[in-house]
Amino acid sequence: MSQDPTKRILILGGGFAGLDTALHLEKIFAKDKDVEITLVNKNNYFVYTPMLAEVVASSIDAKHTVSSLREFFNKVTFKELEVRSIDLTKRIVNCYHCNVCEIFNLEYDYLVIALGTVTSFHNTAGAEDNSFPLKNVYDAKILRSHVIDMFEHADLEKDPNERRHLLTFVVVGGGYTGVEVAAELNDYIHTSSRFYRNVHPDEVKVIIADHGPRIMREMSEGLADYAQNLLQARGMEIHLKTGVSSVLPNKVELDNGVTILTNTVIWAAGTSPHPVIKSLPCEKDKGGGIIVNEYLEVPDFPGVWALGDCAHIPDPKTGNPCPPTGQHAVREAKRVAYNIEATVKGGDKKPFQYTTQGMLAPLGHRSAVAEIKGFKFSGFFAWFLWRTIYLIKLPGWDRKIRVAIDWALDLFFPRDIVQLRVPTRSRQQEEHIGTEESYS
Repeated sequence: MSQDPTKRILILGGGFAGLDTALHLEKIFAKDKDVEITLVNKNNYFVYTPMLAEVVASSIDAKHTVSSLREFFNKVTFKELEVRSIDLTKRIVNCYHCNVCEIFNLEYDYLVIALGTVTSFHNTAGAEDNSFPLKNVYDAKILRSHVIDMFEHADLEKDPNERRHLLTFVVVGGGYTGVEVAAELNDYIHTSSRFYRNVHPDEVKVIIADHGPRIMREMSEGLADYAQNLLQARGMEIHLKTGVSSVLPNKVELDNGVTILTNTVIWAAGTSPHPVIKSLPCEKDKGGGIIVNEYLEVPDFPGVWALGDCAHIPDPKTGNPCPPTGQHAVREAKRVAYNIEATVKGGDKKPFQYTTQGMLAPLGHRSAVAEIKGFKFSGFFAWFLWRTIYLIKLPGWDRKIRVAIDWALDLFFPRDIVQLRVPTRSRQQEEHIGTEESYS
């Protein structure tokens, strides 16, 4: 390396994209004392988001889906801060900590933006105040506690119509997240209902509402149809080509005129980029994602890269944006780290190229659908494949072992219905900032 002053690399976001970028850079610059790498995230942990649905369904313990970010690094400096603003001209990031009355201004030479997304309610009336998002561990714990609360209330209720009202669970969104949480929840509530003597299984219902022509449109039509038929055979209702016009505390109104009485609406109908990105003076797509070039660099701002859910990354083969999934995020991270090294050391950058290896989606009851390198699987084998692959990708041997034990116990013992109430907080405090990408 040249004898330039210390190079400061700042990474914003500790999800799949940000964490993997930091890990690659730590290896690349392990012996370079004149390179400082800093990772900023609002929480001091990484969340393995593909397992949040299983947290809701009590298949695994919530703390087994998170890992301390500090434990990953030797060279990288971690700071638990929330990003307030980014000045791309002055190369300064303005941050704060919720428990410290102080503003932190972090200067950088090279910037990686991997801030993820927030839940988007699409201006649906009442949705933000009366539905449950599922972006982080806190969301999963709140939802689990609420589901158990509905059963406890229903067990005390004498009116069967009111019990059906309490035990109707509506999932808005038929993509991967929506289908996964609906399937896991359907398993959980039907296996748990036997512990509530005044609750009849026929009173329990899970409903999916999606505006598209079929669920899981990312998958082939055949597998999506298989999944839909399987879920319907297990008693779930699926409303397609149906949007939500409003969400009230005790009902949800669909745009086809149907009203569903429910106290539980789970929102899995889309996301939008981190609010900080809206104010950046760079080009964005219609969804608000940062448009980057083939090197994942932000045009007109040398030394600034964007990746993961908050970026619009064109596929060189199709021209369409790469899907916002974890498998793309970790490949993007590797390429960003390489290009940062090339920039720092004066080498040639390489364009990002990646083909989706496959998609997997669990459907509950030890079944799943999978599409890997053109091969399609369904049923138990696909479920076993899903669990094997995701366990391998789960960071940290301690977490792998803990989750494996959770899954083993789930085979022999009923799922936990203990309700440990989680204190709620206002929407302003929650700010469902998604520094995690879904891994599919």
